Amino acid sequence: MFHKNILLILFFTTLFSCSEKQFSFENYANYPVKFAKENFFYPNNEFEIFLPLNWESKIENYEDNDEIILGLDAFSKPDDENFIHGISIQKTKPFSLKKDLKSEYDYFIEKINQKASLEIIDSGKTDFLTNEAYFIHSKSNSGNYGELEMITIITKSSSDNNYFYLNAGASRTKELNKNMSMMLSCLKTFKQNN
Repeated sequence: MFHKNILLILFFTTLFSCSEKQFSFENYANYPVKFAKENFFYPNNEFEIFLPLNWESKIENYEDNDEIILGLDAFSKPDDENFIHGISIQKTKPFSLKKDLKSEYDYFIEKINQKASLEIIDSGKTDFLTNEAYFIHSKSNSGNYGELEMITIITKSSSDNNYFYLNAGASRTKELNKNMSMMLSCLKTFKQNN
């Protein structure tokens, strides 16, 4: 009887600890999730991407910004707990003076490390896209339920010396794994047309 109780305690401890484990970028990218989606073409045909069906999308105007060339934001409707999740794609001029993809990634890592409110979970080179890319997986460190978790993928533009930043941001709720996996599934469909 004593052994059965120990086994039950170990089983539930293991189950609980597994459910609390932080998903990695790779876990999210490989987590199976089914959802309806629709193809979105940027107005100048610079890129296309599949977005979740019925998400609100907005073409951003960056005329007053010298660094961001173009952008798209797409957001979910508020969930049962009133949290939203979003995808953002921005084409930017190089932030790094060296103007290569690795330097751009290093610059972004440095900027995140300077923010006391963010914590990097993981980062590095990835074969997530067909083009060379780097990822940064970060989260807010407020400790509040529903705080932001974000994955940014940086890749070079195939038509010029600029960069695309693909972002997925989800609230850290009980639906985090599903929501982040759905957004990464969309980001994986990102295709440059120029």
